[in-house]
Amino acid sequence: MGVWRSPIFMVDRIADIVTGSKPSITVVKHVTFNESYIAGHFTDNPVMPGVMIAEIFGQGGEYCTFFRDVCEQYAQETGRVAKRFEDVAEILSTPDGKRIISEMRAKAIGFLAAQNIKFKKVVYPGDTIYVDCRLAFSDAQGFNHFNVEARVGRHVAAEGTIINFRTDRDKIGGNVAAGISR
Repeated sequence: MGVWRSPIFMVDRIADIVTGSKPSITVVKHVTFNESYIAGHFTDNPVMPGVMIAEIFGQGGEYCTFFRDVCEQYAQETGRVAKRFEDVAEILSTPDGKRIISEMRAKAIGFLAAQNIKFKKVVYPGDTIYVDCRLAFSDAQGFNHFNVEARVGRHVAAEGTIINFRTDRDKIGGNVAAGISR
């Protein structure tokens, strides 16, 4: 899982998560005037840059994939299945869950691509963005395809598709790296 730092840490809160065969996540970002990228975009009319909304999509999709993988590993080890937000929160508080997260974070490496993102509404400082990422499918090469949507209130600010790929650092090289570079 990516280790994001300010000013690129774009998820303020995870509002909901569903694991299993069709995982999804809802993340929240509060857009403030204090964000370093706001001041220069645009000086007289500051708005949230579209690339930063795309970054929220990417981070949301990564969290979704990561927590799905953690829950699968936890189920394999303990036999306990997590499906809802409350179940995932419980796993995160257990010693086994904390260990699995630590081990997976140390080994995981990923790649992200955005596709067909359409921006429909300007987002301003003071707005709160709710982003939904829903896994549409995982292809034969292990790429996860997400349908994503960002809303401010009832209005769609942006929507599209993102693709992420995660693997263990130990597996990078040879065939996996060749498949990614195509």
